[in-house]
Amino acid sequence: MPIAGLIYGPEFHHLDHLAPLCALLEIPLILTEDKLAALAEKFYPDLKILHWHPHEAPEKLVTSFDTIIYSTPRVLFDEVFFFAQRLHNKRIRTIWCPHGNSDKGRNSSFMEALQDEELLLTYGPRIEAFLQEKGVTAPTKRVGNYRLAYYEKHREFYDSLLPKKKLSLLYAPTWQDRENNSSFPKIWPLLLKAPKEFSLFVKLHPHLYQQFPEEIATLKKEGVQFIKDFPPIYSLLAKMDLYIGDMSSIGYDFLAFKRPMVLLTPSELTKAGRYVPPKE
Repeated sequence: MPIAGLIYGPEFHHLDHLAPLCALLEIPLILTEDKLAALAEKFYPDLKILHWHPHEAPEKLVTSFDTIIYSTPRVLFDEVFFFAQRLHNKRIRTIWCPHGNSDKGRNSSFMEALQDEELLLTYGPRIEAFLQEKGVTAPTKRVGNYRLAYYEKHREFYDSLLPKKKLSLLYAPTWQDRENNSSFPKIWPLLLKAPKEFSLFVKLHPHLYQQFPEEIATLKKEGVQFIKDFPPIYSLLAKMDLYIGDMSSIGYDFLAFKRPMVLLTPSELTKAGRYVPPKE
């Protein structure tokens, strides 16, 4: 049964989830964006890449594979590949792979859109309980933290990508979605006041570059260091002494290193640790 991963279009935030999985499974990853293909080739040394033009992807995919692993709902897949499937009288089996393990989505209908999936990959019981809470009854397959396993498999390669200098802080906010989960709109001016004895790095969700171009331009002009076009998150987190974030799944990734973190959340919920009001 021929199987492949798929990122159709410029979904850059899906790369570090599908590339390690495909590499570990020894299956190809289909990409349709030139820049995405270049990043995949640079940062995932044992990944087999199929770089196809968007217009030829439906025909080639349907005639070459029976099963596809992706990180979008089935309805979006069928918008692109419906006619090719109909032409060849063939339905592609799809498997959904999560692109992160964040606390977002409780007030949106994204998870409900997964009801029609044939199989859902999960990290563990937490996301499985969330799916049940959302009424999603599609079958699941637990795969664990395969991204950490992939980083550890290639630790020598990944640890050589970034030098470790002085005390390093990472601010990695999520994008401003309908739930207003991002801390960036309120926090960004404070980045200009970061103590000089620290190395502050900022890794934004790709959508933030479209949402707040003027604010980001100001930060760049003042010398704030942005981490962009660097998808392997564990390689970056390994060099950080402190993580600052909000509802981004990177906070869960950083737990593997057992180092301090500060979470800037939109509400004062019951949590582990000590709650610090934003004004402090």
